[in-house]
Formats: sequence, C-alpha cells, structure tokens
Amino acid sequence: MDNLFLKYMQERSGQRKAPETKHGLAGPVITISREYGCHGQKIGQLLAEKITKELSAEGINKEWRMISKEILERSANELKLTPALLQDLSDYRQKNFFENLALFFSSSYYPGDAKIKNTIAKFLHDEAEEGNVVIVGRAAEAITKNIKQSFHVKLEAPLEWRAELVAKEENISLSDAKKECVEQDKRRANFRDYFENGRPDIDFFDLKINAMTMSDHDIVNLLYCLARSRGFI
Repeated sequence: MDNLFLKYMQERSGQRKAPETKHGLAGPVITISREYGCHGQKIGQLLAEKITKELSAEGINKEWRMISKEILERSANELKLTPALLQDLSDYRQKNFFENLALFFSSSYYPGDAKIKNTIAKFLHDEAEEGNVVIVGRAAEAITKNIKQSFHVKLEAPLEWRAELVAKEENISLSDAKKECVEQDKRRANFRDYFENGRPDIDFFDLKINAMTMSDHDIVNLLYCLARSRGFI
C-alpha cells in the first residue's frame, strides 16, 4: 500500500522524499485515534503504564511512553511558534485571519500549512521509530503505517453519549458540548485528510472500538492483550 506519509518531507523546492525508516528496528508503536469526547490520552497513558509495569514484573527494564501534545511542543520550537498558535494553525482555527497575516511575512517567519503538518509528521515519525511508544492523535495511524511493528486503533462513540460526557467533564451545556464535539471532529478530520487523502479508515486502522460500551480499563486491557499477541511486548 502506498503510504501517504512518503509525502511528508516536502521541501521548499517542492521536491518530496521518503523517510528513512530503520527497517527491522523501527517501533513498536501503538497509535490511538479518537472522536472528541473519547478518552484517548487517558487510555494511551494507562496502556503505556500497564505495559511498563508488566514488563518490569518479568524483570524487563523497558519503559513505554505515551506522547501527544509533546509533538506539538517540539514542532512549535522547530517552527519558532508557540504551541498554542501552532495548534490553532494546524487545526484550521481562525484560518482566514492567519492567511491574511501570512501575506505580511516571508515563509521564514510564517510557515505554510504544508510545512506545519510536515514538521509535526517528522517529529511524530521519529518518535515512532524509537519505539516503545503509544501515540495519541495527529494522524499517527497514517504517518506510521510504514512501520512494520505498528498497531492502529480508533475510538468511536455516538455523538449524544460523547456530548454528555464532555458537558459533564468541562461543565458546559449539552448543546455547547455537542457543538464542540462536531467542531473538534471536523478539525481532526481535516488534519488527517492531509495524510490520508480521503481514503477509508480500513486502509489505516487495525481495530475500531465503541468507547460507549467499554470502560477505559477494559479498552486498556484489550489493547494490552493485542500488543502481547502481536509480539510487541
């Protein structure tokens, strides 16, 4: 399958080149994509901790990490932007304002859409190659699909259920929570589409889970068992 991440190294000249994956050594990596309201980061952190704990009990000193916002922080530093501004740009928030602002600056000061996404993808792929990592969000399923030791999960749930959870956790009205879910899902889809190019989920995900019908700990235990069965641990 042609991996769309091969496009991520687009340079200023317009040329593209493939990432240099350490064949046979890269990974393992587990990626978690989620609809807004599903506990992707919590599940990712619990999974990394569980794997590390179980390995330690077997006398194996191998720490697993969960990364999510760290990728934005590293990318922001590379692009000389604040993490908050980088997230706004990569999530298409206030797009018209930023597009107009870009007219007054050179590309050295104002990175374009492709450069932002490619920078995020580069750091994300580097982390995945290091291995022993759970990556949450940021189209990681597409960006790391070329890594043999990778496993890709998507958490989904009905909109009403997610809105009720968001309303409770963020102390906002149900209508505002539903709107936030829809808007966040749209932003995430826009980011993923840069790498997935409209291709169906089946091309990228190994497993989809209904977060409404399973507890966070049940999901963690399931993913742990799958990681075991696939030889990641």
